[in-house]
Amino acid sequence: MADNKENIEMDPSDMRLTQTRSGRTGSTHTGAAQEIGRDDLNWNEMPEASTVYDGDSSALGTRSIGLTWQNLTIKGVSAEASFNENILSQYIPPFLQRGNVKASTRTIIQDSYGCVKPGEMLLVLGRPGAGCTSLLKVLSNRRQEFSSVEGEVKYGTMDHTAASKYQGQIVMNTEEEIFFPTMTVGQTVDFATRLKVPYKTPAKYATAEEARRASRDFLLNALGISHTFDTKVGDPYIRGVSGGERKRVSLIEAMATRGSVYCWDNSTRGLDASTALQYVKTIRTMTDTFGLATVVTLYQAGNAIFDQFDKVLVLDKGQQLYYGPASQARTFMEEQGFQCPDGANVADFLTGVTVPTERRIRPGYEHTFPRTAEAIAAAYQSSQIRQLMETELDYPTTTAAENHTKDFQKAISVEKHPGFLTAKSPVTVGFWSQMVATVKRQVAIISGDRTNLFIKQGTNFVNAWTTGSLFYNMPNTSAGLFGKSGVIFVTLFFNAMLAQTEVTDSFTGRFVMEKHRGFGFFHPAAWVLAQIIVDIPILLVQVSSFSLITYFLSNLERDAGTFFVFWFVILSSTFASMALFRALGSAFKNFDDASKFSGVAVLALLGYTGYMIPKSEMVDWFVWLYWINPFSYAYNAMLSNEFHNKFIACVGPNLVPSGPGYDSTENQACTGIRGAEPGAAFVLGDQYLDSLKYSHSEMWRNIGIVWVWWAFYVILTIIFTTMQKGSFAQAGVPLIPREKAHHATPALVADEESQIQEKVAPESDSTDGSSDQGAVARNEAVFTWKNVKYTVSTPQGPRVLLNDVHGWVKPGKLGALMGSSGAGKTTLLDVLAQRKTDGVLSGSVLVDGRPLSVSFQRSTGYVEQLDVHEALTTVREALEFSALLRQPYSTPRAEKLKYVDVILDLLEMRDIEDCLVGSPGNPGLTIEQRKRLTIGVELVAKPSVLIFLDEPVSNISYTLLDPLLTRNYRLPVLMVKRHSIPFGS
Repeated sequence: MADNKENIEMDPSDMRLTQTRSGRTGSTHTGAAQEIGRDDLNWNEMPEASTVYDGDSSALGTRSIGLTWQNLTIKGVSAEASFNENILSQYIPPFLQRGNVKASTRTIIQDSYGCVKPGEMLLVLGRPGAGCTSLLKVLSNRRQEFSSVEGEVKYGTMDHTAASKYQGQIVMNTEEEIFFPTMTVGQTVDFATRLKVPYKTPAKYATAEEARRASRDFLLNALGISHTFDTKVGDPYIRGVSGGERKRVSLIEAMATRGSVYCWDNSTRGLDASTALQYVKTIRTMTDTFGLATVVTLYQAGNAIFDQFDKVLVLDKGQQLYYGPASQARTFMEEQGFQCPDGANVADFLTGVTVPTERRIRPGYEHTFPRTAEAIAAAYQSSQIRQLMETELDYPTTTAAENHTKDFQKAISVEKHPGFLTAKSPVTVGFWSQMVATVKRQVAIISGDRTNLFIKQGTNFVNAWTTGSLFYNMPNTSAGLFGKSGVIFVTLFFNAMLAQTEVTDSFTGRFVMEKHRGFGFFHPAAWVLAQIIVDIPILLVQVSSFSLITYFLSNLERDAGTFFVFWFVILSSTFASMALFRALGSAFKNFDDASKFSGVAVLALLGYTGYMIPKSEMVDWFVWLYWINPFSYAYNAMLSNEFHNKFIACVGPNLVPSGPGYDSTENQACTGIRGAEPGAAFVLGDQYLDSLKYSHSEMWRNIGIVWVWWAFYVILTIIFTTMQKGSFAQAGVPLIPREKAHHATPALVADEESQIQEKVAPESDSTDGSSDQGAVARNEAVFTWKNVKYTVSTPQGPRVLLNDVHGWVKPGKLGALMGSSGAGKTTLLDVLAQRKTDGVLSGSVLVDGRPLSVSFQRSTGYVEQLDVHEALTTVREALEFSALLRQPYSTPRAEKLKYVDVILDLLEMRDIEDCLVGSPGNPGLTIEQRKRLTIGVELVAKPSVLIFLDEPVSNISYTLLDPLLTRNYRLPVLMVKRHSIPFGS
């Protein structure tokens, strides 16, 4: 791949960067499509296009359906927040905490309407919190997280109930990039295309596999990431592709669904301006070529992107301000008295008309322009555009809609593989094909994390030697009786308890599974069974190594048949425990509840296996725990296997009388040994088993019962996984510690999109340097770098990532590193911030002409692209933690804490200061709030030299970042920036 150039031109007095290059090249894979110019792709001419979207159109007909909605009102539960229970409050019944007040509802979208015909693209615009995401979710038939959805939504002529059968063709691509990070890009895309292969192979391809590969390669080329085929997707903890490339993988997954209705939620987030435009053009071409109905919501849309859309819909706090042709939207707003500055983004102009600090008024309209969203909506209702668009709402009753719907249903039925499952669900391929694909994916997930696998097997090996050593060479007498029972119990439970990690793993993959189920990729049963199949070789190695070492070190019965029964029972119980903990994980909606219950379950299983409390001594009201415990049957079978037909001589204190002079056993007898007969100096193994109420004749029955429990847990897992829907429903809901419930600001909103509260911006633009303690830190140092070259070692040899880069930035000025995705922007930022620990770095990086001191990193702030926070800290706690530990020791504690208040106000986070951060996809901060917290954590440290920001506007409204960087902060700022964003000064 050729070197990418980044030319960043600013005012000469501010900063100038030249000759910024990246020698970064992506690895290519054998057999995959090579990178080609995306502008050269023609969806009408490329043979892959017919495979990806249209199949054999002569046989299948069209797959186009329109999307129409009227009087659409969406309501959600208006609970102020979710509360995180503490160690005491979790025992208080919920009805005592909340009283008898029923949760009210809150209107998210009010009386929305619109129509997207086949071949049309609609752009939904709105500030964070306007309801754009909620609208897209309902339009994509994802209603489960809302308390009520009123109004009518039609897919062609089908209502939402009839359309649920075609969920795989009504697709929503969400804002989050959710993947298995250990899989490569190629494996991720390969999996998606495997599950959307039509039953009839197009004539131009010899096999379905050839057609699938063509689809995969075409999609990789369409978005320009074929060079990342063998690179891991990655996440905040696993190194992988760049953020922009990860976003494009998410887009390809959605494109691979071969859908007819697409809803794209802020899908350009993380993409550079060029790639974002190329992506929208690709969507435009797809829509035109295949007659798709496309709805897109964007927070950062340049004019070139805006011009690709047929219609635009503007929302403000759930109210529809404008719906009509995109070409007339600017004219309509200008007729109301608003002014769009020359060169400004029309999309930003449309969303800013309700914000006093952003809108501009045309001369002569100062006293007549509509000042509120309600006034703008009223002006639209009386406009000719409203009357024109209202005529389209009858589209579902037209002949064209009926014909399109019939053709769509025919095409879907013909392309589906035959089978009961495909006929009754949105999936395309048969269950066997789903199994093959999910097994391959599960292998890829595990092989991508070999370190964890090897550590687990290594730990198992070490523990086997440790356990065998503790019970080394147990005698075949009464002295070894209890020890042999102990080693059997430890072996049984050690392997079973290793499976407890499945509770965690079930939540790790849940969001990916829900996304894929929404795409109609596979039935949850296929994923559950695939995990079991991939478990087989891993558990065979794990159980075999542990059993071999422990069995022979502890001197259990040296008989081949006995050993293999021992091995098989351990294997059976391990499979049962894996299935049990997966069932527990799938039965709960959040990890905390699942982990608590699994911990209690472990104690019950441990105590009622039959080792600590023999079966004969269990009290009646708890003996049921023994009967429902699969490990009690396994322990029973293993003891029966070990002690059947065994002669056990009594020795030592188990033989009375004993001592000097009692050499003969004629007058001695066993004591303290279960099953011993009066006067006998030995005990038979079957007598010992009988005293425990065990019987060797029931051994194979007990082994069979273990497998029955395994099957029961697997069925439960499939049922719970299938029923588990709406994992994202609580994402972004404020999460407050119970002890701070009375202090939390009541202005919190339940809508996942409510990112910021509207506040009146301060009118003072003063930049006086002699401000009080509330002023933000300032500095006069000039940061420069020259001839920076960065080289890393790869299996193919040294690779130059940065080559001859130089530039400078001074206080109060913003330096923007711009370039396409993968050009090396983040790499340069890491190098300048001294965050690279490997590779060879040459060149000079200076502050005021002097080399960097050892305290340079402590004197800078670095806002990473990914927002990594401790989930159980509040916003204020996270900021105070950073301020107290990173500001100089000489600064008084009170001053540090007061500075936290300054940053809370600056970033408009005062209303969420007592909210827990939470984790993505769960209750907690929204995406934009997490980004603001990331910025705040660096600001409260009072960096004295420089602040680095990596993609700060990917997850945050630039209208908040503008005053932060251009008016309030007086440090040199170096920022990786993808989009063309106008800053105020």
